Amino acid sequence: MEERLRSHYESLSRAIGFTRAADSKAAPVLALQVALAGTVAARFERLAPIIGKEPWGVESAVLAGVLALYALSVIGVVAFATSVYLPRNPRTGGSLIYFEDIAAMSLESLREQATSMGTETIERQLLDQIHTVSWIASTKMRRVRWAYYLSLLSVVFWVILLGWGSF
Repeated sequence: MEERLRSHYESLSRAIGFTRAADSKAAPVLALQVALAGTVAARFERLAPIIGKEPWGVESAVLAGVLALYALSVIGVVAFATSVYLPRNPRTGGSLIYFEDIAAMSLESLREQATSMGTETIERQLLDQIHTVSWIASTKMRRVRWAYYLSLLSVVFWVILLGWGSF
């Protein structure tokens, strides 16, 4: 039983590591988008007259469309990447593994439950926590993946806008 508990604890540690990895992967994509948006903002003075022409021609309409698609892709990247950092695991009220559950207990209750807990209960709580943290890690990684996909799309629109603003 001790070997199984050790194995479960290692699985939990790996799952926690994946949540940290997702956090680490979200930061660069956010930084990239800030840098790209800054260059678009700096070039906007060259793009604004094209959009401001009356009546709109084909160039104005296409440029407005590219700007809109760029903005939507950046908004999507930021939404997905920042959602990685939002907590999403509420207290369950009975775990001696999850810090929020432990923090909600009195010290006396924690001591009483921890010292009277059998190995089967410890194993069940470890497995519950492994499942929860794995779900969180999977969700975070999926959101990071979408942030990267949308980031690639935003880079394409950024290159178009950068080239357009150079003329």
